[in-house]
Amino acid sequence: MQAIAMKPRQALQALRKSTPVAGYLFLGNEQYYRDRCRQALHEAVLGNESEAGAESDGATEFDLNERTIEELIDDARTLTLFGGNRLIIGWNAEGALPRRTGAKSAAPAVLESYFETPTHGVTILLEAGRYDWSIRDDKPKIERVAQFFAAVPVRIDFEQPSAGEALSEAKSIARSLGLAIAPDTLAELVEILGNDLARIANDIEKLSLYAGQEQQVTHEDIEMLVPEARRRGIYEFSDALARRDRGRALEVLDTLVQSGEYWPMQITMLAGLFRQALVVKEGGLRNPNQVSSFFQQRGLRIWPARARQILGVARQFSLAELERALVALFQADRDLRRERPDDRIIVEQLVLRLTS
Repeated sequence: MQAIAMKPRQALQALRKSTPVAGYLFLGNEQYYRDRCRQALHEAVLGNESEAGAESDGATEFDLNERTIEELIDDARTLTLFGGNRLIIGWNAEGALPRRTGAKSAAPAVLESYFETPTHGVTILLEAGRYDWSIRDDKPKIERVAQFFAAVPVRIDFEQPSAGEALSEAKSIARSLGLAIAPDTLAELVEILGNDLARIANDIEKLSLYAGQEQQVTHEDIEMLVPEARRRGIYEFSDALARRDRGRALEVLDTLVQSGEYWPMQITMLAGLFRQALVVKEGGLRNPNQVSSFFQQRGLRIWPARARQILGVARQFSLAELERALVALFQADRDLRRERPDDRIIVEQLVLRLTS
């Protein structure tokens, strides 16, 4: 029997509308939807009073790094005196796999036998959250886990959401909390947190508690409450350079140096901004919509705020100046990777060259 593969949103809809099946495999390490699907499964099996992640009446947990699949299945076969539905959770399901590739295990046959005639009222959840779908080296391992647990009726694949999916869900979370936040500010938060919905949900809730439902959340609020925003003041630095505002660029530079910014990475980001501005300049693009559409057609998603930033650089610098800026950025990147007395000196020289 081959498992039915689902995306998290599909699974959430199914759990709300229909009776849970006998078994689920959660595959992948994306945390936000895993938590939501686990809670939905708890509620579907044990009722709305149950709490995911805590053992309660009707819920049993196994750590499969320490226990075996056979023990878990034996427990599922055992009838309880008090009746009622049961949820059996096997954490660290990867621990059930043989240590050596190609080694034999009785577990797949045990699973197949059980799911052919599962115990009525019992649902098994196997949690395999060690591997990341977006990491190339993890994909063969994920395929091995999926093959090992192929007898489990439903597999839910927890992949990292795309930028668009993360922003859409972030809007939904903000709306549910009554948070007043501009689309560009929210998009900046999503980008800062790398589309990590678990972090995004946590920080939106934090902003909601800080601002309440009356106050509009600003970039300054995000900078104060979200550590990554403070560390990524490079956006302000980029904006200052885009405006050729030397004073503001040096002021932000001072803050970033004190926070221990790793400049080779930030220079790489700046070079990307100026390369995109050069493309925009050469293409004669005149508004943010044209910029976003142009890059999207080439497979690169550009947020509105980023499109405006690129356009601002293209307007402030001539074609020749953009080319010289890229040379200056290359030289700064090269110098930062050599032995040098102070990164600050190199970056200050870059600011002077780009704002002259």
